[in-house]
Amino acid sequence: MLFHRLVNPGLILCTLLATAGAHAPAVAADAPDFHLSVVTHESGHFSWDAAARLVQTAGESGLRIQPELAAKPGEQMPGTDTPDLILMPLRSLATQVPALEILELPFLFTGVDAIHQAFDNDLGHLLRKQARQQGWELLALWDEGMQMLSGNRRYDRAINLTGMEFILLRNDPVAVRQFTALDAWTRTVQPQTREQLLRECMIGSRSASLQRLWYERLDRVHLDLSLTAHRYEGWVVITPSANWSRHNEKDKAALLQALSSTTQWQRADAQQREANALEQLKTSGMRIHTLDAEQRVAFIERLPTRDTLLSDTLKPSLRQKLVAAATTVVVTRPDGQKTLPKAQPATPGG
Repeated sequence: MLFHRLVNPGLILCTLLATAGAHAPAVAADAPDFHLSVVTHESGHFSWDAAARLVQTAGESGLRIQPELAAKPGEQMPGTDTPDLILMPLRSLATQVPALEILELPFLFTGVDAIHQAFDNDLGHLLRKQARQQGWELLALWDEGMQMLSGNRRYDRAINLTGMEFILLRNDPVAVRQFTALDAWTRTVQPQTREQLLRECMIGSRSASLQRLWYERLDRVHLDLSLTAHRYEGWVVITPSANWSRHNEKDKAALLQALSSTTQWQRADAQQREANALEQLKTSGMRIHTLDAEQRVAFIERLPTRDTLLSDTLKPSLRQKLVAAATTVVVTRPDGQKTLPKAQPATPGG
């Protein structure tokens, strides 16, 4: 059976990104209010479950959302309606909105809670503005989890990455820059079966969320799992700006409320999925290694300044603005009001 669930989803997105927003979808009178295209072919994938939850939540507000699997390259026929909403990997949208790479930078955030804190405040406002300039409305950010390191060497120590090879399943410039700075190698492959991937990983290591590592069953070829939580793996809900403007304010407000409610559910669901995957990997016999504060600093010291890890297509001033927004501490005062008092202490690398 083809292992298409592991193949780079960017190929699936080519048609969507090229055509969405290029023309207004022809909506029949009895069609759902919103068509949602989900970029996955795995029925048990969290994104499909989250889409189902959104359908339910939106329905309670009188909205109709029809989820569907994204068309594979070549499947979408000319003249086919473009979706109102698309749920896709963050990395895939970052190819069009490179400012989103700030959410992927290694060792910038301590975990998903820090990501949420930044995205729900100034950083989120800045990223939405950048997405809008490219013709997209960024409506929600959903979690997969934090990436961990899997291999036949313990990677809680930065020095142990030296000379090691990491297998990539997609075009990922942030990962390349990250591993290059850590004196490691990367190689991109497109396995068609799980067995092909496992053969690659008998020598190569992997960096992925816990649920992805378990799905790939890397416990069969790897002995060590290092809980580095070094990089965020997320998904986004977006809509072409041109399509968004065609909906009335009442429907848009109802959809945003449904997305907000679903996001809270999705974050808890992702946390549980990651915990379950970790338990399964432990039970399978993998050796689990955690990082202490000193080991985390050792990783950061080997990385270049944060702004230089971002895409070269971004202006230096924007890179600095993104880093500043990502590293601003949000605190809650006794009266419940949030303030942004100061940036986090500078790390050795930044």
